Amino acid sequence: MDTATVTKKYQALLGRLNQAMLADNRQRVPLLRRIMAHLGHPDHYFHVIHIAGTNGKGSTGAMLASILRAQGYQVGRFSSPAINDDREQLQLNGHWISPAEFIDTYHEIVPVLNNMDLQAHDVSIFEWFFLISMVWFRNHNVQWAVVEAGLGGLYDATNALASPQLTVFTKIALDHTRILGPTIRAIAQNKSKIIKPHTTVVTLADQHPDARAVLRTEALNQGVTLVTAEKLTMTTQRQTVNGMVVSAHSQLFDWSDLHVNVSGDYQLQNLSLVLTAVAVLQRQQVALTKEAVRVGLQRIVLPGRLTVLQREPLVIADGAHNPDGVAALVRSVQTLLPGRDLIYVVGVLRDKAYPQMLKRILPTASLLITNTPANPERALPAGELAHTATRLTVTGGPEIVVEPTMVAALALAQRRSTANSAIIVTGSFYVVRELQQAGWKGLGQ
Repeated sequence: MDTATVTKKYQALLGRLNQAMLADNRQRVPLLRRIMAHLGHPDHYFHVIHIAGTNGKGSTGAMLASILRAQGYQVGRFSSPAINDDREQLQLNGHWISPAEFIDTYHEIVPVLNNMDLQAHDVSIFEWFFLISMVWFRNHNVQWAVVEAGLGGLYDATNALASPQLTVFTKIALDHTRILGPTIRAIAQNKSKIIKPHTTVVTLADQHPDARAVLRTEALNQGVTLVTAEKLTMTTQRQTVNGMVVSAHSQLFDWSDLHVNVSGDYQLQNLSLVLTAVAVLQRQQVALTKEAVRVGLQRIVLPGRLTVLQREPLVIADGAHNPDGVAALVRSVQTLLPGRDLIYVVGVLRDKAYPQMLKRILPTASLLITNTPANPERALPAGELAHTATRLTVTGGPEIVVEPTMVAALALAQRRSTANSAIIVTGSFYVVRELQQAGWKGLGQ
């Protein structure tokens, strides 16, 4: 069968999958555990690093996967959301699952569901991607799987995993408050429920105190160890939009002149977490050399995180989509591009805390161009975002312009730019995805 035909079949299959979001349905994880058991517990065939948190999951997961690959392991990675193509959520040694492999693995699972008196439509699309990733990893003799939770933890599909070798928590902040709760403590309680017996928990040294207390309590309840990098110092020796050179020291590790192929002050936090996880794995007698760590960090590719799309005028895309992520982006831009005239192109989903996101952006922007993301069910219209921005703007604030689409907004930003301008596209991974679909390079595999 030719490639075009297979791709068409794959796209048709995706269209038939149940598109429901079931992240707050308490019945889903028990169901998925039963399905995993009937599939022969595919997750028992490899070591798992399970990652949850509000911001930094993708960066942390990508760094860990890259380091493991540099050591020579067969590494699977399950992540979300996709920026370019849904298949990128399932990766083996950095390569997306092919349409043919996706179809074949799907048809391997369907008879198992039928034997359980279930139909394909009884499983949501996110659950399908998770199940397919587990079976695909087993079929390809994966040694390590880096698995990122989708939303929360307690009712997330990935909580169907058996006890991982490591359970890693990135920065926990406010997001998805309607589902997870209105406070950091409530959100942390939801996410902490992925902690299982026989794992080791790793979290940030500067995790929010409420979140850290919740994680410590749950680790104690499960009888497992919680590890953080105490007495941590992170020093940036050199940083540009192309990467940074870092020294990192704590009671657990001692690194100098680490060349990391990502930028942004917020990546220092993720890097500290990765180095902590590496130190824990080494203590568990997992083979990870210093050379593998250095090579893995140099090779990392992170589309949609401070990604430079164009030099003249400078265009940077970042998928920050909550107040904490946007605040980190703004700080990084100010550090990397001091004195620049900043044009922000922003599109958001209506269920996000966009007033708080705007409060971070407006003080540093000279021009704000709003647009409507290509997500009819969840997108906030550009006009509503602009109205909120106008209400929040004080005298002397940025000019605010409405454009209906990302492509039109970016075209206007380029026309309005000068030699001293930097165009920052942000607000959602959906707007970043639109750039890729419009032909912008640098966001692909």
